[in-house]
Amino acid sequence: MCGDEYMKKALLIVNPFAGKNRAKGGLLDIVRILNRGRYAVTTLVTEYRGHATVIAQGAKNWDIIICFGGDGTLNEVITGMLRGGCRIPLGYIPAGSTNDFANSLRLSKNIKEAARDIVMGQPTPVDVGMFGDKYFTYVASFGAFTKASYATPYQAKKALGHAAYVLEGVKEIPEIRAERASFSTPEGDFEGEYIWGAVANTTSIGGVVTIAPKVVRLDDGKFELLLIRKPNSVNELNQCIISMLTQNYDCDLIDFISTDRVTVTSGKLFNWTLDGEKVRGQNIIEVKNIKHAIDIVI
Repeated sequence: MCGDEYMKKALLIVNPFAGKNRAKGGLLDIVRILNRGRYAVTTLVTEYRGHATVIAQGAKNWDIIICFGGDGTLNEVITGMLRGGCRIPLGYIPAGSTNDFANSLRLSKNIKEAARDIVMGQPTPVDVGMFGDKYFTYVASFGAFTKASYATPYQAKKALGHAAYVLEGVKEIPEIRAERASFSTPEGDFEGEYIWGAVANTTSIGGVVTIAPKVVRLDDGKFELLLIRKPNSVNELNQCIISMLTQNYDCDLIDFISTDRVTVTSGKLFNWTLDGEKVRGQNIIEVKNIKHAIDIVI
């Protein structure tokens, strides 16, 4: 390197507990790669849930912010940037257990390679969602298997990684129940009893549910609304499973549409998850897409 005048300033926000403590083991390698890419790196380690939001909200005098953690940490960083009016490039080094959004972005699962890609990459506009007054990066979901995202014990996540989510999801099967709600969009309205639903901007949800990549665009100003109605027989359930596995949503039990906003109305409150974090629902919830809200380096 020829001197500090050639260095860009990078703020590296690290969640040391993401995944199987991957961030702890790879931090020095990441900093070294960024240094070689002419980034002067300041590293801040999160100490509690929501800390990444606090850090990012006040981070404006940087050339780039880099998130080193899982999808939950990324959500916190993006929330802080949007609340603070910070429009600078965002790099993401995925180190979580599932990394749904990283899969949609086609980011490397190798943290060293992901860091190199940030050095060589270009900022690309990506949409972000709003769920009431909260932001979500890639999905707001409810119903079957969403509980696994926030109920899986930390020690299980640490030891088993993504498998821990699957095991926790299997435990939910006896508890699956339908939620009655209506979903109003500019393209059409849906109403009924649903065992699962999502407003998504991703090809992967929980590493279990997938949406066809040809359908999903992360920068088109639209979400994919995917709803699964309550099956009345084993045959109907099998049809639904086949439709999901083949990514063919022409099924009587599945409502599927692309839209930029949806109003969810329900008589009874039920839980949702935003990027894997639990939130309490409301009787009326406005969900909308913020087109090109952030610039992620890809």
